[in-house]
Amino acid sequence: AAARRLVARLPAAARRRLSSSAVSRHRPMMKYGDRRPVAANDAFVAPNATVLGRVELRDEASVWYGAVVRGDHADVSIGSVVNVQDRVVIETVASLDSGFPASVSVGDYTSVGAGSCLKSCVVEHTVDIGEGCIIDQGAVVQNTVVLEPGTVVPAGALITSGGRWAGNPAQLVAALPEEAAAAIVAKAEARRVEADNAHAEYDPAPGAP
Repeated sequence: AAARRLVARLPAAARRRLSSSAVSRHRPMMKYGDRRPVAANDAFVAPNATVLGRVELRDEASVWYGAVVRGDHADVSIGSVVNVQDRVVIETVASLDSGFPASVSVGDYTSVGAGSCLKSCVVEHTVDIGEGCIIDQGAVVQNTVVLEPGTVVPAGALITSGGRWAGNPAQLVAALPEEAAAAIVAKAEARRVEADNAHAEYDPAPGAP
């Protein structure tokens, strides 16, 4: 109780630093053997997220609260302005029976909805993945696709460009209009702004209140 009262008397910036990843026992970014994560300076990783192993976070990518990105068995690449939302799990296997790389690649301006799971798959640019989706190992999701919440993409499946997909297993339900790509980019940009604000909250500039 005395410690809480002492903390309450600190300036706001000092309180934020005490609650930030700088002093937390949890390390949001961790190596696994000789496999180390690399993040752009403007990428955001929430304090309680986990980025493990050989993971690349490109410019303005964000990994949100409770998400886990595991590059322990194979590489993971998260593109520019990608948002990996709350409780998402991205993981890899050591190898695929097909002989293709077992890595995960997520292209630019893609949104990965809360609670989704991606395993050793390829997601190209401007894809909107709804909440609770599953993309299994060896699957490929091409550019400019919308996956409705709860969609399951089976292992080895190909989700072709320009469509709205739903169901288990995923099926094409509609073609996307011409403006769909711009809408997907705008959604990712809005998340980028949120990430910028969160980044500033956890790592305030010197002299900030």
